[in-house]
Amino acid sequence: MTIKDPRRSNRRIAPETSFTASEPREPAGGDGHLRSQVTKRSLVVGGHKTSVSLEDAFWIELRSIAHNLGVHLSQLVGSIDSERQHSNLSSAIRLFVFEYRTHAVSGEALSPAARAVLDGAKRLTAPH
Repeated sequence: MTIKDPRRSNRRIAPETSFTASEPREPAGGDGHLRSQVTKRSLVVGGHKTSVSLEDAFWIELRSIAHNLGVHLSQLVGSIDSERQHSNLSSAIRLFVFEYRTHAVSGEALSPAARAVLDGAKRLTAPH
């Protein structure tokens, strides 16, 4: 099984604009409000193609988590999808990434729902 490096993507990223110290950095949009870059990507989850819209920071973290677990991104997303209760898939992914990273930093145990996601993703990689 080949797992991609989470920092690399087959997607082109726009080059960053360079700023000098004298130029103030204006948040995206120029109106004083922070804007997030939402990217829609297609994945095969449970044998079905689906689109998921997430901010780039969440895509990067999700790929990193999958890489560290040694599972494919679609397997991790499939497990999140099967364990979610009421939210849409994009929200469920954000909540999982947030909890996983928060608990990784603090050393606290994951919630039963997050543990079930990890166990489900790992089950999908186990030889049959």
